[in-house]
Amino acid sequence: MKKTLFTVIILMLVVVVGLMACNKEPEPMTKVQIKQKIDSITAYRIKELDEQAQRDLEHRIKIEVKVKADSIVNAAVQRHTADTPTKKTPVIN
Repeated sequence: MKKTLFTVIILMLVVVVGLMACNKEPEPMTKVQIKQKIDSITAYRIKELDEQAQRDLEHRIKIEVKVKADSIVNAAVQRHTADTPTKKTPVIN
């Protein structure tokens, strides 16, 4: 019984000492380290946003250029047909 109690007490002391050793707080970052961290995060995010914007632009160009080209062609065809005089067929009585 004494051996078991002694073992449990030793085990509890080891656990407490282990937990106390893990509770060490990290040192606060310096202003230079903070600026470097912010710069690295923003540089990555800016690159990511630029790539997404480029993909969106390419997608929209495929859609919108076709619509604009079709409307220009339709306007040119309508103008051409409006400018072309129509032949009147003579009416025979």
